[in-house]
Amino acid sequence: MGTGNLPGTRRGNHMRQRLAFVAGGVAALLLGMSSVGTPAFANAEIEERAKNENLWPAPGRDNKLTRHSTLSDINKDNVSKLNHIWSQSMGALRGQEGQPVVVEHNGKPMMYFSSGCPNMAQCNILQALDLSDPDNPVQVWHYVKKTDRDESAVPRACCDTIHRGVNYAAGKVIYHTLDGFVIALDASTGAEKWVVKHAYPEKGETLTGPTLVAENLVIAGFGGDEFAARGRLTAYDIETGKTVWTCHATGSDKDVCLTPDSNKANPHFGSYGKDIGITSYPGPIGEHTEGEWQIGGGAYWAWGSYDPELKIVYWSTGNPGHWSPSYRCGAKTHDECNTGEWDNKWSMTTFARKVDTGEVVWAYQMTPFDQWDYDGVNENILVDDLEVDGKKHKALVHFDRNGHAYVHDRVDGSLLRAHPFVTVNWAEKIDLETGRPIKVYEHSPFEVGRNVAVCPSAMGGKDQQPCSVDPKNPAQFYCPTNNWCMEDEPQERTHTQQGTVYVFANVYMYPEKPGITGKIKKFDVVTGETVWEIPDPYPNWSGTMVTDGGLMFYGSKSGHFRAVDRDNGKVLWSRKLGSGIIGNPITYKIQGKQYVTIFSGLGGWIGLPVTAGLDMNDKFGAIGATAMAKATGLDKIPQGGEVYTFRIAD
Repeated sequence: MGTGNLPGTRRGNHMRQRLAFVAGGVAALLLGMSSVGTPAFANAEIEERAKNENLWPAPGRDNKLTRHSTLSDINKDNVSKLNHIWSQSMGALRGQEGQPVVVEHNGKPMMYFSSGCPNMAQCNILQALDLSDPDNPVQVWHYVKKTDRDESAVPRACCDTIHRGVNYAAGKVIYHTLDGFVIALDASTGAEKWVVKHAYPEKGETLTGPTLVAENLVIAGFGGDEFAARGRLTAYDIETGKTVWTCHATGSDKDVCLTPDSNKANPHFGSYGKDIGITSYPGPIGEHTEGEWQIGGGAYWAWGSYDPELKIVYWSTGNPGHWSPSYRCGAKTHDECNTGEWDNKWSMTTFARKVDTGEVVWAYQMTPFDQWDYDGVNENILVDDLEVDGKKHKALVHFDRNGHAYVHDRVDGSLLRAHPFVTVNWAEKIDLETGRPIKVYEHSPFEVGRNVAVCPSAMGGKDQQPCSVDPKNPAQFYCPTNNWCMEDEPQERTHTQQGTVYVFANVYMYPEKPGITGKIKKFDVVTGETVWEIPDPYPNWSGTMVTDGGLMFYGSKSGHFRAVDRDNGKVLWSRKLGSGIIGNPITYKIQGKQYVTIFSGLGGWIGLPVTAGLDMNDKFGAIGATAMAKATGLDKIPQGGEVYTFRIAD
């Protein structure tokens, strides 16, 4: 379907919004963004668009994932006048963990977003909205893949059938589906430009994304650690969909794309020449005659970031398959399994890879020999000029599920800081010299049938819900946190089949402190100090956004969307939306007016017991999520996927 002549698109209005969008230095002809030709580098578009404060051109606004906007029209002085302007159904009942992109395409301001996938009839509905009349958007096309769908993806999606957002580059909307397709669509019409099958549900692989556009590549991972998937990252040519490179998280050095130069500055993190992606797992098991690494997890299922100057992609991996750790070690005791020999490389690892080949520049494993499912996939945020011990660094900051905030020099991977940002009792500390955690046996589930209490829970001190940072203050991050602990009891492993639930643990999650399950924190990653925090009886499964208006925005599972004074944490504005919030706020400006948009709708791992209609009395349901959902009253929050947009009242 073409755009045609749209209502509300008068010549005068069109010229005003056109001037507003070009004001940031993003002229379509200058960048080659029209349908006439392809730009030299697709990510250069994103970098240039990110300089235009009126746009939100990528999932994290920029490829550094800062989620920061320099817009200040909405500020501390007037945010109390923020009013709801428009909303639109996402076409599916559940919410999603993503956000729209807002770009200029062929002279028009456009918004693109996708729904989740509660079932194949409502699976990943992609909408294109013309914002030429920004108070009254018009859907000009929508797309749903109709052919070759795999309904088995829905019950195999851990955890929940959400969608984390689309990309826009080279005149295309880059989009993915739960059942494993990566698709490039014509941004004007929604017509398919290319389609590739990337993930295979029968092997435990499902795709919740998002993808990453870097240079002229679309890079994609997938989820499935709890279904015995074997993680891999693949780069596709943005024009043709042709595979450029594929690198795994487990297996031989060749499969992982390690080279003799990998981890050159920090060989103690693990180095080339020993195939430790194989040898750090036990040997043949069942039908997997080469070894446990073949079903070793390590999926790249969440956020990737990119440094165009270093030409390095940063992406982290998930847990090593099942949750009964004694089966993943060739020794007999907890201490023997934590010597380094049985680390289950390269699960739980932050990888820095060359964008053109996928070769590993450096790799650091946050939780060697994982015993809790502290999935390592959380976002890697890139900041410049971060001063640590008197020296400024191009830094990478990673708030991990295991409860520690890691700071690396992103050039060579050197570990600069690793502070706990929530209550942590499984480790005494992270040894900065070795990079290894000093684990506490009493809080480390290991033997089958031995129940232990652990903080944080398997959902982590922070799950995938992303933090934000103002690059002008590169040490201070605004982060949603989980304040939950758990009881974890490993169980006997009964099978080794890919594509079948592969957990083998009873997990019961509970609030660390009654009545408080979520906290938004302003956290200094250099000093390890919490500047301020906002407790919440409901989980904070929404990401944050920080602006030059002195504000930080976030949402609660209660359905409250809030604006906060970023200096002191005071809530300045709050609105109750139609459902719980797991989406991430964005902001943009059209015709001189700043807008803020967020998704509403229950979902995510913590909301899965409600959206899937599970028995709320089963405290082990959804791998412990049911107990938390019941404790926080999420079954009393209505469902419904919706896009909400706000601006200051006239």
